[in-house]
This record gives sequence, C-alpha cells and structure tokens, in this order.
Amino acid sequence: MLLFLRNFWPGTLWWILVMLLTLTPGNYFPQVSSFWNLFSPDKLIHLFIFGVLAYLLLSGSVKHFRDKGTRGIKTAPVLITLFTGILTELMQALLPIGREASIYDTIANFTGCFAGYYGFRILKNKNG
Repeated sequence: MLLFLRNFWPGTLWWILVMLLTLTPGNYFPQVSSFWNLFSPDKLIHLFIFGVLAYLLLSGSVKHFRDKGTRGIKTAPVLITLFTGILTELMQALLPIGREASIYDTIANFTGCFAGYYGFRILKNKNG
C-alpha cells in the first residue's frame, strides 16, 4: 500500500485539484459559440489540467507496475482521465453550482488527455 501511495500521490493530488477547480461555483464563464473558440484561454486551461492529469497517472502506473508485467498499465490512466473529463462536465450540468457543461470543454479535456499521453510517451522514449 505504501508503494502504491508513493507512486500515485502526484496524480491523486492533481485529480483532487481538478475536481475542486471544475466544481467550484462560478458566476461568469464565457460561452463558446463556435469551433474556433476552442482555442480560447479557458479551453487551453482544460487542455493543460487534463494533460497533466494523464501524464501524472501514467507516470505512477508505469512506476508501480513496471516489474509486474500487468497489462493495461497505460490504458487505465487514460481511461480514468477521460472518465474524469466526462464526469466533471456532467457534474457541472447537474449540480446547482452556477456552472454549465460544454461539449467544447469535453473536447478540450479529451485533447488534453491525449496530449498528456503522447507527451508521456515522448519523454519516456527520450529518457529510456
């Protein structure tokens, strides 16, 4: 259990931060009315936080399972990140916290997840 915590604490703390940030009540959030607004600062923030989440979960998973030969070492962190991206938008839609769900936020969350995955692969290959 201690080894698990040591490997996954960065990803777990970041996941908690993502949940707190996305579920914090808010009064003003700009509406995205077109595809081109996907590149607004709000969407870049979504991309960043979900990219970091995927990267940290992948790092913890590879460290924790490297000697165990477990399949799905990289699949589970990506699925957790994608699920979190959907969950946060659903909760924003359903909870009375003054937030609205957006398909564009979900797209940015997914894009961030895959950016974190590919960033992880690039850095892992670079560092051996």
